[in-house]
Amino acid sequence: MVIIPTEKRFDWKHAPIMLFVIVVLNVLIYFGYQHNDDKKIYSALSRYDALGLLEYEWPAYREFLKSKNEDERLVEVQELYNHSEYPDAYFNLLYEIVTDEDFFQYLQQNSYDVFDANYVTSWTSVRTEINQQIESVSSISYGLIPKQMDTFSFISYQFLHGSAMHLIGNLFFLIVCGFAVEAAIGHLKFLLFYLISGVVGGLLFCFVDPNSNIPLVGASGSISGVMAMYLGVFRFKKIEFFYWFFVFVGYFRAPALLILPFYIGKELYDYFNDVGSNVAFMAHAGGFIAGALAMIVTYLINPKLFNIEYIEEDQSLPQVQKDMGVVNDFISKFKFQSAEKALDSVMKKYGENFDRLILKYNLQKLLSNNKRHELMFKIAKLQNLNESQLTKLQSLWDVHKESMIGVKKADLYNLGYLMANSTHFKVSEEIFEILNKDEEKFDLLVNLSRKLSTVFSQINNSDKTSQYKQLTQQLES
Repeated sequence: MVIIPTEKRFDWKHAPIMLFVIVVLNVLIYFGYQHNDDKKIYSALSRYDALGLLEYEWPAYREFLKSKNEDERLVEVQELYNHSEYPDAYFNLLYEIVTDEDFFQYLQQNSYDVFDANYVTSWTSVRTEINQQIESVSSISYGLIPKQMDTFSFISYQFLHGSAMHLIGNLFFLIVCGFAVEAAIGHLKFLLFYLISGVVGGLLFCFVDPNSNIPLVGASGSISGVMAMYLGVFRFKKIEFFYWFFVFVGYFRAPALLILPFYIGKELYDYFNDVGSNVAFMAHAGGFIAGALAMIVTYLINPKLFNIEYIEEDQSLPQVQKDMGVVNDFISKFKFQSAEKALDSVMKKYGENFDRLILKYNLQKLLSNNKRHELMFKIAKLQNLNESQLTKLQSLWDVHKESMIGVKKADLYNLGYLMANSTHFKVSEEIFEILNKDEEKFDLLVNLSRKLSTVFSQINNSDKTSQYKQLTQQLES
């Protein structure tokens, strides 16, 4: 389920400078620095596997975990080892061992106790190279690893992402909520609270699993803070939310802060019930809490720090968009007849345009209306259709051209004349042929013939030009 606040609309009067900087930094870091990470990891683990290092290090790794009293982690890696015939389990086992910096240092310090003396030199050489390759991976170098955390990683992890989709998903929620928060609290406070939310999210993530060797990357904690700040900005004012629950899509209004417990509760529920997920639910929850507290503290210290004029400014959707929202709501609930009636009301109130007529056509298609081709001729009467709209009109003609019996000649002519251009002349020719076969020639057919002659002359098709000139003469006589 997705719930997104949509009370405010983007406008350049309140330019989101810090939001823009954060978005650009995230994009540049991912595509300019992180794009080879998967190849580095795969290459390092493949080499580790090919050299058979697991056979030598696995017994030592178990003893190492026992000596550190990491019983829970020992159980987890033992489970991976027991299922190492499965590629995913085997890969995760290798990753756990190779990325454990403490274990590597342990092996270096105790190499002559762990390995045969003749093997130590060769092991040291290749294992150091593999370790260096792993350390060059962004998530290892700058991600937040609970077992090896340092101060800088609480900031750096916020600007790293695990995949392009991870990046896009995070930036979507950041942009949707961020511009309004920045406008309401100011540029510097927005940046400060954004980073603090990420830090608190990281702290909570480390707190619940302090021995984890898996790096946390992503701006999810920070963005969760921004979402909480959005709700904190509006507090108990009723604001608009967009929701998407399976096939149900729509809008509702509710007091802003009443949604915050739902957000936090959802993350806690997912954390306890989706154990196998790699989503950092605790980082999300920590970010939510930090963002909410930041707004509470700011409000208690000095309410004037909020841009009240912007917060209270009415940015309601135009009525036509609200009315179209009713249509879309019916469609999302598969109530196509109700959607068509609502759309008819919209067109009666605001007029017909290309998008509305195409939507009505698609609704009639879903309702199996065999007279929907009539909408094609309505569209042809619209003014100033662009190239993509004409192409769509041609595709409608291709669907219905075999069933033109009983269609008014004037409607066919209007469509044919409209499509008589260098791109869509095929439609015009087919309509000309239909009209020309009729014993009672349509009065304006000569105009269509003359237009086609001009079109083919412009594209240097001499045969077609000559053909339509002759037809024009015949029709004129």
